[in-house]
Amino acid sequence: MNREWYWAALITYSVLMVVIGVITRTSAQRLRRASSEHLEFWIAQRQLPGWWLAVSLTAGWLMLGWLSYGMAQVYKYGATGLWILPIPWFILCFIIVAMAPLVRRIGAVSLPEAFHKRYGLSARALLAGLSFFVFILWTQAELFIGGQIISPFLGLQDSPWLVVALLVLPVMIYMCLGGFRAVVFTDVVQFGFMAVFMIILAAVAVGAAHRASAGDILGALAQATPPAGAKGDVFSLGSLGWVFPLVLLLGFLPGWMVEQDLTLRLQAARTTRDARRASLLALVLITVFILVLPSLVAFCAIVAFPPTGTMPARQLGSDATNIVAAFITTMHPALSVFMILGVIACQMSTVDTFANVSAMPLAYDIFVPGVLKGRPSARMRVRIGQLATLVALIVAALLAMISRSLGDVYNISSGVLSACIAVPALFVFWKRTTLPAVLSAAIAGFVGTVGMYFLENKAVAAWFVLPKWLQASAGYNYVATGVVLSIGTIVLVSLITPKPPRAALESVRPAPVDDWEEFTAGLPGQPLQRAKEPLEIVPGSGVGV
Repeated sequence: MNREWYWAALITYSVLMVVIGVITRTSAQRLRRASSEHLEFWIAQRQLPGWWLAVSLTAGWLMLGWLSYGMAQVYKYGATGLWILPIPWFILCFIIVAMAPLVRRIGAVSLPEAFHKRYGLSARALLAGLSFFVFILWTQAELFIGGQIISPFLGLQDSPWLVVALLVLPVMIYMCLGGFRAVVFTDVVQFGFMAVFMIILAAVAVGAAHRASAGDILGALAQATPPAGAKGDVFSLGSLGWVFPLVLLLGFLPGWMVEQDLTLRLQAARTTRDARRASLLALVLITVFILVLPSLVAFCAIVAFPPTGTMPARQLGSDATNIVAAFITTMHPALSVFMILGVIACQMSTVDTFANVSAMPLAYDIFVPGVLKGRPSARMRVRIGQLATLVALIVAALLAMISRSLGDVYNISSGVLSACIAVPALFVFWKRTTLPAVLSAAIAGFVGTVGMYFLENKAVAAWFVLPKWLQASAGYNYVATGVVLSIGTIVLVSLITPKPPRAALESVRPAPVDDWEEFTAGLPGQPLQRAKEPLEIVPGSGVGV
């Protein structure tokens, strides 16, 4: 099919997203008050229905970078690779259901703001800096993989940087127009494309594996040899030993539990009941579209594109992250146009999600409270938020243009998220936790994570230093090392430093906070008074009326 069709699909879809951003901005005007316009920009004034938030969370986590990386690990290790992303993610879904009321016990828009209330301004600044580091890397990774997949179809395989620029432009426009509400509303629309995309991808993958195996996919998998395993390892969950999954669960789960994009959506629900319902629906959607279908595609890729010794098939790239693109190239040209739309939907929904939580620490948690001392008006706070959004997207795009792979990005940032952000966040409920302990734990966790990562993955003599029982964890020990060091540090320093003041402990409420006035008490700017009559959300309008 002519490339003009792919260009037409990209342009049409981009215009559609911008139009949705304009509609969201226009229709949301009646909900805004000048004194709290900034809270509309960052949290949509806690007026979003639960099912929107569930779909938005799923769409934001249907990220091509993560999926490509996760599928590559299953391709390389077989079932053991499921421990790297899908299994911890599945466990996380149940944790989200349980943690929804806990998150809403703290009246804060952002996680760094919660740290400010519990620990102090310096903790907020440190966490905001670390949050920006993690989520800007995730944003650029999604732009990078989007550029890699889409550029050949547009005839720009030698200029993927241009595709990155084309993909980020509409996201800039609709995010600045509608803020968080536009992010969620566009996610809801984009999820329709993404769900069909994943179903078709899985069906095509099964069909390709069926043809390659003469109808015996399971038999072919049983005889296959993964690039990083031995013959017969495809269905083994423990081919690398059982320290491996324990290390991954300890290292990854804490960070994913406190992701700002997750906690923000739990806070944005109108009530705690809505938040719980959203988490239950998200459990189902994430299980189907993020865990089961991509894992099925990865297993089918082992049969359809068999490894050559210890190397992935040529079509998949040296790191096996091109599985999605490899299957799309086998489709009928007309179908491949729709699949490229699905790729664009996955890319934009994830980029807007992580760009939002990259911009928030810059504007809401660092610049306004730290540099401007909380003095600007609500309107000025929105302008600062819009500028921070542009900066975050530009930085992410520039990083994506110079990136070469996904491995280091996800590995290091995920470790830092767990060790430096999640541990102090989870200890917010321990009354003995102190500010010096939080700062020390974040530093110890960062040093432990980054240091062990380079020792395991970059140092030539790494395997002569580490004991054999840790060598079986295949270079992922760094994620657990940082968490263990962070926990040990925060407990020790908390016990040897003075107890925190009672006022700090009162920031954690005894019960979830659903009342808007109570939630906004102490937040910057004047709180918005709720309408006397409850707002009715009209599906498709992007607004309550």
